[in-house]
Amino acid sequence: MAVLGLIGLGAYTVIALQDRDAALADLRAERQSLREQVGTLVGERDTLVTELEAALRIGERLSKRVDALEANLAEARETRLEVREVRGTADFPIQRAMARAGDTVAGFAAREGATEDVVRALNPWLDGSTDLDAWQTLWVPKPGE
Repeated sequence: MAVLGLIGLGAYTVIALQDRDAALADLRAERQSLREQVGTLVGERDTLVTELEAALRIGERLSKRVDALEANLAEARETRLEVREVRGTADFPIQRAMARAGDTVAGFAAREGATEDVVRALNPWLDGSTDLDAWQTLWVPKPGE
C-alpha cells in the first residue's frame, strides 16, 4: 500500500510540476508581451510629450501676439479721432460719359472737352484701342464751372 501511495504521490508531483512549468511558460510569454507594450507606450508617451512641448511653445508665441494685439487695440481705443459727419452727396471731379456709334478715343475726348491722354488715364482698360463701342461708358473730367 505504501508503494502504491508513493507511486500515486510521485505521479501527482510530476503532473503538478508539468502544470507549474506550463503556467511559468505562459507567464513568461505574457511578461514578454507586456514588456513590448510598455516599450510601445513609452515611445507614444515620448512622442506626445514632444508634441505637447511644441504646442506649448506655439501657445506662448500666440499668447505674446494676442497680448501685443490687445495693447494695440487698447491704444487705438484711447486715440479719439475727430469725426465729422458728411451729409449729402460727394462731389468727385469726374463723371461718366457715353460714346456714340463710330466714336474714336480722340474724337470722344474732344467732344467731352478732354485730351486723349486724360481719357486713357481715367479708363486704363482701353489699352491702346482707338475705336469705341456705341453706348460704351467712360470716365471723363467734369467740365469746369
